[in-house]
Amino acid sequence: MTVHILLPAYNEEAALPPLFAELSQVLEKGSYRIWVVDDGSRDRTAAVTEEWRDRVPITLLRHERNAGLGRALQTGMFHILSVLEPPDTLVTLDADHTHPPQLIPLLLKPLAEGEADFSIASRFVSGGRMVGVPILRRVASFGARWLMSALFHIPNVRDYTCGFRACKGELLRRGQERWGELVTENGFASSLEWLLKLSMLEPRIVEIPLVLRYDLKPTASKMKVIQAVQQTLALAGRFWRIKHI
Repeated sequence: MTVHILLPAYNEEAALPPLFAELSQVLEKGSYRIWVVDDGSRDRTAAVTEEWRDRVPITLLRHERNAGLGRALQTGMFHILSVLEPPDTLVTLDADHTHPPQLIPLLLKPLAEGEADFSIASRFVSGGRMVGVPILRRVASFGARWLMSALFHIPNVRDYTCGFRACKGELLRRGQERWGELVTENGFASSLEWLLKLSMLEPRIVEIPLVLRYDLKPTASKMKVIQAVQQTLALAGRFWRIKHI
């Protein structure tokens, strides 16, 4: 089994070196590959990634212009799915070092033991919390949790928007067969999109606690909260109609 780590990155030259170092320590006993999608960065994100290629297995994919989180996820998934085997696993996490790589073994464990097909690092289970997150973003996260639970109620899911996840290759293949592209959204609603699409295949999903440490974030947030809320509401409306056709 190969673990494919997908890192959408925009201006993350400061965050990537410690993240690469921690990922290599966490994953050193298994087969893994890190996929960095440089989404039109204006700093040394691409150069830093290239500097680490002799130390860890990294594939660098680049957008000439900044296209947003959704396009970065789409690019990464397209390339990963071209080599992904059913026993493999995809792990997605933020490149800004707010998602601790030390949780990856806990995300992988229920998948490896056959207990789940999809695992989510959740801020909303016992032991999970947010540290240093701006109040508007907190309100948006809690609002998304409430709304998605009311509209879709995916069993065992409380955190619908966190992008720190692990998914079995077999489930991703099934999702690709049904939907073609798992990500078509252009912004932060993309994380919700591929969760909703895969949930329609009725996978077994588990959550583990996540302490989201925004106080350790070395760069400013790229999320425009109002825009993200608008995109999320529009996406929810589309999937509500799909669900009830």
